[in-house]
Amino acid sequence: MDSKLCILTIDDEQIVLDSVQKHLRKEDFRLLSALSAREALKLIDSNQVDIVLTDLMMPEIDGLELLKLMRTKAPRTPVIMITGYATINTALQATHLGAFDYIAKPFTRSELLSVVNRAVQLVRATTERTNPAPSDPVESPAQLPDPQNTQTVGEYGWKRLEGDGTVVLGVKRSFIESVGRIQNIFLPARGDEIRQGGVYLRIFSADLRSHTVLSPLSGTVVDVNENHVGQPQTLAERAQDEWLVRLKPSKFEFEIKELGL
Repeated sequence: MDSKLCILTIDDEQIVLDSVQKHLRKEDFRLLSALSAREALKLIDSNQVDIVLTDLMMPEIDGLELLKLMRTKAPRTPVIMITGYATINTALQATHLGAFDYIAKPFTRSELLSVVNRAVQLVRATTERTNPAPSDPVESPAQLPDPQNTQTVGEYGWKRLEGDGTVVLGVKRSFIESVGRIQNIFLPARGDEIRQGGVYLRIFSADLRSHTVLSPLSGTVVDVNENHVGQPQTLAERAQDEWLVRLKPSKFEFEIKELGL
């Protein structure tokens, strides 16, 4: 892959495209833009696109429909959704369908770069795993714990319904790899109330960037995995195998239906 990654931005408002271009112009990216999903799909067919930024609400083909098409056309390409605060449940549905993350309008340059740089790390980590050096052993992909009862949520999260009615939340190794070296992590406290779309995990990487993971469900925190709080590097070693937060859901049936799970 060319060291200069290509980012394609899709939005039916030129002002949003101009804003993204302005924020990313000084970075070492090749930038493409499209005013519609149909135009974007043509660009994807004729260009090596590494990361996609797309608006959720667009005429004809919206962001969710585009995301479904991307899963067939370019399943390894991280897709970042651009949305408004009023569409948070739709954004969570998008992460379940495979969106890498989403960013809310209006966004700052720092907020945009934070999510884009994490996507860049994922692209580079995926490339290294796909094309390992000849002397490097190829690592077998780790399995999610208890795959029969575990559901993937977005590009990097998972949840599992337990026999007692609680839900445990965790993250995939690919997300931790995209963060890089971890400086510290923050989990909620027992008894905290978390709403759907609220932050339940915040990670600070060695470069002091903040990376967040959103909860797919609302509920009360009944337990947290304390193993990782004082030793954040253990999260990188065992992220795929251990839950982080246990919730007692408050709107389980309604929110699961909203997410299409």
